[in-house]
Amino acid sequence: MSLTANPSYRDAAQQFKQHFKPLILISLLSAFVTVLLLKTFLPSTDPLSDFLQSGESTDSLFALIKDMSDDQRSVLMHISAVMTFSALIGNTLLVGGVLKYLSATAQGQATSAIRAIGASAPVWPRLLIQTFLLTTIVQLGFYVLIVPGVVLMVLFSLSPVLLLENDRGLLKTMKQSVPLVWKNIRLIAPAVIAWFVVRIALTFIFGSFGLMPNSLILLLSNVLAHLTSALLLIYLYRITAQIR
Repeated sequence: MSLTANPSYRDAAQQFKQHFKPLILISLLSAFVTVLLLKTFLPSTDPLSDFLQSGESTDSLFALIKDMSDDQRSVLMHISAVMTFSALIGNTLLVGGVLKYLSATAQGQATSAIRAIGASAPVWPRLLIQTFLLTTIVQLGFYVLIVPGVVLMVLFSLSPVLLLENDRGLLKTMKQSVPLVWKNIRLIAPAVIAWFVVRIALTFIFGSFGLMPNSLILLLSNVLAHLTSALLLIYLYRITAQIR
C-alpha cells in the first residue's frame, strides 16, 4: 500500500497532541540544559553585542570580524564554541528522549519523559557524535550553496531514528538513511523543509532580542525550537516504521 503525505501529517499531529505533555516536558528539560550550559560557560557578551549592533562601516561578516580587536575575536570564538556545544547536548537529549518515548509507547510500555531520557543514555555518545557529524556536513553544504545544504539535511534526516531503532553504527545508519529517504522523498522532504523554515523564523524572531537575551527568553526560544523538532521526529519515526 502506497503512503501519502496528508494522512501521515495528520497521524503525526494526532500523536503529537496525544503525547503533548511528555513531549513538552522533554523539550523543556533539553532546552533547560542548553540554556544552563550557555549561561554557565559564556562570559558577558555586552561589549561584543554593542559592537555587532553598531556595524558602522562594515558591509560583510568578514569585514566585521576584521574590524574586531583580538579580545573581541577571542570572545566571539568562545561564544561560537559554547553555543555549538550547548546545542549539541540539548539536541542529543531531545532526540534520544523523544525517540525512546515513541518506541516505548509503540510497544505498549508505560513510560514518562524522565524515563525516556534516562533510557536513551546508553546511546548518547553515538547520538552526540552523529549529531555533530550531521551538523557539520549540512553546514558545509550551506556554505557552498543553500540547495546542497537542504538536500543533505533531507537525505540524512532518518539517521537518528535508524540509530536508536536498529542499535547499529552511526555511520552505517547515516548510509542507510540516504536510499530510504530518496525512495520516499515526496513524503520526507516537505516535512524537513517546513521544519527548517520554522526554525529559521524562530531564529529571526528571537534574534531581535540580542546576542544573548535574558534566560527566560532564551529558554522560551529553545523550548519552541525543540517542540518543532519533536513534531518532526514523530513524523519521521512514524514514516520509518511504515516504509521499512
